[in-house]
Amino acid sequence: MNTAISPYIQYMYGYPHKTAYRTWETPTDLPPFIREQAGKEASLYFHIPFCRRKCGYCNLFSHAGCPEQIIENYLDTLLRQAQQLSPFTNVLRFTSFATGGGTPLLLSQPQMEKVLEAASLFRVHPATTFTSIETSPGVSARDSLEYLKAQGVQRLSTGIQSFREDELKQLRRNIPVATTLQALEDMASIAFPRFNIDLIYGIKGQTPASLLFSIREALRFRPTELFVYPLYVRPGTAIRSRATDADCMQLYFTAREELLANGFRQTSMRRFVKTPAPDLEYSCGDETMISCGCGGRSYLGNLHTATPYAVQPAHISRIIREYTETKDFTRANHGILLTADELRRRYIIKNLLYYKGLNLQEYTNRYGNPADIPEFDLLTSRGYTEETDGFLRLTDKGMAWSDYIGQLFISPAIRQLMNSYGEL
Repeated sequence: MNTAISPYIQYMYGYPHKTAYRTWETPTDLPPFIREQAGKEASLYFHIPFCRRKCGYCNLFSHAGCPEQIIENYLDTLLRQAQQLSPFTNVLRFTSFATGGGTPLLLSQPQMEKVLEAASLFRVHPATTFTSIETSPGVSARDSLEYLKAQGVQRLSTGIQSFREDELKQLRRNIPVATTLQALEDMASIAFPRFNIDLIYGIKGQTPASLLFSIREALRFRPTELFVYPLYVRPGTAIRSRATDADCMQLYFTAREELLANGFRQTSMRRFVKTPAPDLEYSCGDETMISCGCGGRSYLGNLHTATPYAVQPAHISRIIREYTETKDFTRANHGILLTADELRRRYIIKNLLYYKGLNLQEYTNRYGNPADIPEFDLLTSRGYTEETDGFLRLTDKGMAWSDYIGQLFISPAIRQLMNSYGEL
C-alpha cells in the first residue's frame, strides 16, 4: 500500500478514470445494457467541448477556437446520436440533465435550441427535469441566460477561479475581473434556483487572505453552491507548479471555515451547499447515465463507455472529427467492462468520499463483511474515518484527504491501465 501519495494528485470524481478505458476490437451493442437498467433512475449528459480559449489548468476534453461549421456539424451529430439512442431508453426514468464542456453557453440560442431538442427525444425537458448548464463569464450574454431561465433550467454553474488579476495570470485564464463581475451581476439578477461558482486554491503566491478575498467576492452574488478545487499539475496542461501540499491544506481549511461560517454545508471535499435539497442529495455509487457527444461517459451497470480521452488539441480535433463521421451510435467501441471487484471499489469511493458516508449494512448486503477491507482499518487508525449510526464517514481531517483516500482503493489493474494510457 503506497502511503506516500500526495493528497492532491488527482480529482477522484469517478472510478475508474477514462485513462483506464481502451478501444475494443469488436464494438459492444448498447441496447442490451440499457435494457438491464430498466426501471432505474438515470441521468442524461450532453458534452459541448468548445471554448473560446483553454485555461492553463484545464485537462478537460475541450477545444478552443473551433470554426462555426465544426460546431454546427457536432450539434447535428449529437442530435443524430440522440435520435438513435433515445428509442431504447424508454425503460429509464431520467431525473436529471446536465450540459457541460467546454462552455455550452458559447452556443447561440438556435444552437442551444437544438441541444434541448435532442434532450426532448429522451423525454427530458428543463421545465420538468432538473437541468444544469455550465458557463463562463466571457460568454454569458444576458439574453442567453434569460432564455435558459425561461426554459426552466434550474442550475447554472460558472467557473471563476479567482477574483485577483495576478492569480488569474498564474492560471493562464484570460478573462478580466471586470468582465467576470458584470457577468455575475447578470447571473445573480436572473436568479436561477441553484447557482454555483467555482474557485481554485493552491495557486503560486496565493495566500489565505487572497483566497478569502475571492470567496467573499463570490458570496456577494448569492450563490447557493461553491465548488472550491485544489490546483493540480497535470500532463497536457500549461501549469507546471503550484503551492506546496502544506500550503494547499492551509488554504483548504481557510476556505472551509469561511464557508461553514456563512451557512454552507460541506457535502464533499470540494462542494459546499447553501440550501441542501434532500431529493437531490443522493449517493451516486452505481448510477445510470446516458451521454451524448465527445467527452461524456455513459454508465450502464458494469459497462462504462466514452470516446477516447485526450487533452492535446490535435488529438481532440481528430476525435471530434471521428465522432461526426460515426454512423451507428447504438454500438460503442471504447470503454471498460468492470469486474465485480471494480464495481465494489467504485461503490466504496463514490460513497465514502460523499458526506453521507458508506452504509455498512448496505455494503455487507452487496459485497460482504467490511471488516475484510484493510484500508478501512488504516483510515480509522489515522483519524480519517469514524463509524456513526451504521455509516463509515470521513472526519473533518479525512474530508481534507479525500483524494489520497480515493487513491487507496484503485486496483493494481486499473492503476496499470491509467499509467500506461497514451493519447492516440
